[in-house]
Amino acid sequence: MIPAAPARPSPDSQRLSAYVADLELEVDRLRKQGQFVRQAVLDTLKEIVRRADAASAADVPAVAAMVTAAADLAGMLQELREPPGYHPAHDQVVAIAVRPLVEQVFRWQQRLLGALDVQLRLNLEADHVEWFPARLRHVLDNLLSNALRYRDSVKAGSWVDVRLRASAEGYEIQVSDNGLGLPADAREHLFELLFRAAPVRPTGPGVGLAVVKLLVEQSGGTLTVDSGEGQGTTFTVFLPVYDLDDHLG
Repeated sequence: MIPAAPARPSPDSQRLSAYVADLELEVDRLRKQGQFVRQAVLDTLKEIVRRADAASAADVPAVAAMVTAAADLAGMLQELREPPGYHPAHDQVVAIAVRPLVEQVFRWQQRLLGALDVQLRLNLEADHVEWFPARLRHVLDNLLSNALRYRDSVKAGSWVDVRLRASAEGYEIQVSDNGLGLPADAREHLFELLFRAAPVRPTGPGVGLAVVKLLVEQSGGTLTVDSGEGQGTTFTVFLPVYDLDDHLG
């Protein structure tokens, strides 16, 4: 007896899976952001109190250090402001300013991963893309996180390069780095759920890239990777053009 072929997922179930994936990434992003901010505020306040207790009225360096710590904290909280048009539940196509979005996501990932010495390089052929803001944020968040997480501490200058090319058919985004790169066997399984490229990672299961690939493909795009061990990694995302005010269907 020939076994019946497995049923293909219906369009409705595919849309539901993509919606759940979007929501999962957003919850994870906000959770990490909240934990980081809470710890940063506590550490800064403790440092200010410590210096205030030890300082005399004429201790100018101690006062300057307290002012600097408070200014750094204020700057970090200012970065929490989302770019115009972004909202976790926003599923409508809008014009998104690419440079401030990439810079904000990159700075946050630098803070979260302690990678403040990595340089961001931007090569953008367009100032704006017309796409789904929350979904684009998820794509950039995970690709930049991956680039920073697997930076090569031995190399003199670590960098991440983000390129955007625009055409009538869509947008091509490349995120490249000069980090550790991936061996061939790791590249074959990179987009599988729960796969980890390194033996030990400080975060949870490696589902981010698999979910991003699902979201990109559900949107009609593609996500590919080119990498070599010790030679860095390049992710290439193609996002099809949508009309303004289109919704995720």
